[in-house]
Amino acid sequence: MESEMDEGGLTRRDFVTRSLFAATVMPVGLLARMANGSQETRPLEDWIARARSQLPVTKESTYFQTGAYGPSPQPVIDEIAERLAFQNRGPADPRFNNPMGEIEPDLRSYLAETFHVGPTGVALTHSTSEGISIAAWSLNWAKGDEVIISNQEHPSNIIPWYLLRDRYGLVIRVINLDTGTSLLDEVRDALSARTRMVSISHVSRNNGRRVRTEESADLARILRAKDILYHLDGAQGPGCVPVNFNDLGCDCYSTCGHKWLLGPKGTGAFFVREDMLDRVQLSWAGAHSHADMDYEGSYTLLPSAARYEFGTRALSDFAGFRRAVSWIQEFGLERVHKRIQYLVAYAIDRIGQSNQLTLSSPAVEEDRSGVFVMRLPEACDALTVYKHLSGDPKILTSPVRREGDLRLAIHFFNTEEEIDAAIEAVDNVCHAGSVV
Repeated sequence: MESEMDEGGLTRRDFVTRSLFAATVMPVGLLARMANGSQETRPLEDWIARARSQLPVTKESTYFQTGAYGPSPQPVIDEIAERLAFQNRGPADPRFNNPMGEIEPDLRSYLAETFHVGPTGVALTHSTSEGISIAAWSLNWAKGDEVIISNQEHPSNIIPWYLLRDRYGLVIRVINLDTGTSLLDEVRDALSARTRMVSISHVSRNNGRRVRTEESADLARILRAKDILYHLDGAQGPGCVPVNFNDLGCDCYSTCGHKWLLGPKGTGAFFVREDMLDRVQLSWAGAHSHADMDYEGSYTLLPSAARYEFGTRALSDFAGFRRAVSWIQEFGLERVHKRIQYLVAYAIDRIGQSNQLTLSSPAVEEDRSGVFVMRLPEACDALTVYKHLSGDPKILTSPVRREGDLRLAIHFFNTEEEIDAAIEAVDNVCHAGSVV
């Protein structure tokens, strides 16, 4: 147990922390690779070098935190600044207001085309969390109704269910989506006559497991036959793994612009099957949710997913979201996904060379994603390692839900040398702090 004291009166965590920060000796080779903020020794393909030249973050750190906050390329920052300056010349002047008004419908259409959503099935949100709440509050819950989530969820796909449990008596069923479990078997075992929704992650932030498109489609057929709503949390999806909303078969899908799509913070999207718009009911609304209204009590909602949007919005940020997706598209989403899989395979091989570290993520290509998770030795605390590496080495990683697991969010712009440096640094830090 971490609370046990050693002979000197320290807890094991205290001992590990002091060991890590006392005198961790980095090998000369690693220090050389990290000199001048660069770890690259292999020649990069032109398209990757071009991408990195437009990502300021690559000059500042070894960045494996895309699963939390994606770094925006300079063209995205420029787009936001230009649009904001343009709007500010006359926010209510039709010469400026009308062009700005085209940003959102253009983005909806672009996202629908890119991710294979029906033309009226895209709502623009401000986060994945917002989309999850749209789905969670879309049903008229009764005491004893059940929702199925998994043990891999972000708090954004947990807290809404806690609130619904406490307000309406909802029952939460949690399935096990650790590496190697069967999604379909787990859901089947949890289903009951009171199940009304299944809401799980498309890609786990905690172990990197993705729901395969074909198994998602199979699950969708099972749930649709039982009139159960099916929602996917896609925070770690678009830009990280292939996303075809139509083929996934789910009724709705929540995602964001600020992670793997490298867009601005405060942008997101909610995809809905067009035949489910009235089933996924609107729970909060405002100006712009309606197609028409009067002041006598009559109104009609928009006949599209734009009904989930309302109020005055940061249009320049949504223009930046559009630019971010198009920036990745310039390199080709398929090529980006292949590059991610190549780098993850490289990281798996690199972990295999360690005497201390093991793999927590799936090894099978069909199940894995850019969310790469390693298991640290027992005496090595993931939070302490994360804090240490984000200091002088400036290698940005992330602890996750399972104690002892450390995540590298590996995007296409990362390099083999960066993976080498990160894993070697973790190895050495853990070795320095190991309890004998």
